[in-house]
Amino acid sequence: MPAVSSLLSTLKLSFDDALGLPWHYRNVGMLGDGSEAVFEIYKASVIWDGQNQIVDVAASDADPLVGMGLLYGFKLQIETIEGGTVKIEALK
Repeated sequence: MPAVSSLLSTLKLSFDDALGLPWHYRNVGMLGDGSEAVFEIYKASVIWDGQNQIVDVAASDADPLVGMGLLYGFKLQIETIEGGTVKIEALK
């Protein structure tokens, strides 16, 4: 399993301000179209699968995302239609 500090999620910029997350560092990341963008990285505490974890959160203008590092060890099922369900289950 990846180190907790390598787990990455994103939140909209306005959520970061409202939550008062502590700033951690600035990073350059590659977007899906191949371009690069600068992200402000914050620290946050989340409860994931019943466990409290400290994760890096990238501020973004995009919709909130869950990083693949956080999903490691879980089964992800997505119905890719409007209103489709998303199921995340721990792998045994």
